Amino acid sequence: MGLPPMLTAATGMDAITHCIETFLSPRFNPPAEAIALDGLVRALNNIERAVAQGSDREARREMLMAALEGGLTFQKGLGAVHALSHPLGGLKQVSLHHGTLNAVLLPYVLEFNGSHSEAKYETIRQRLGLEVGASLADYVRGLNARLDMPSTLAEMGVPQDCFAAIAKSAVEDHSSATNPRPASEADYRTILEAAYEGASPRPNG
Repeated sequence: MGLPPMLTAATGMDAITHCIETFLSPRFNPPAEAIALDGLVRALNNIERAVAQGSDREARREMLMAALEGGLTFQKGLGAVHALSHPLGGLKQVSLHHGTLNAVLLPYVLEFNGSHSEAKYETIRQRLGLEVGASLADYVRGLNARLDMPSTLAEMGVPQDCFAAIAKSAVEDHSSATNPRPASEADYRTILEAAYEGASPRPNG
């Protein structure tokens, strides 16, 4: 109940990323997908309330449930967001919060994955009440802005000279295997550069 707003936002975006990446994982696990979707809707309906008013018990309860549901289901596999945030979080030259990294990376990975996840993207849009074909990446960008999260890796102080090593580690990370679109070192480097500059790596998110 007393978690500060910025940490509430960052940990909430971690839960949201767990739910999205679990749902998009290509492994066959319908119960996990149903739970992940439920957690995603709960989180997106309540994260702004929880951040704005930490004493809102209903919003806190719903965020707690969303975090639990994401944790229950991510054995189905995560994806490129976590494949990148895991090695980025291990950098020694700068201290980077895991949930904040996920929030910043998520729109760029959604753009990268769009061509391989069209049906699941449309399911997410339907559950969130978005228009057909609406950009999920832009939806997340708007949410991040309202939560006062950073929009780029540059804002977080990530050094560009680490990108080659991070891309190599991302390919080797266990989460990479369940990203819906296969990603190479070059792909991860492209995502990192886009997330650093605030550009779009792919126009199909």
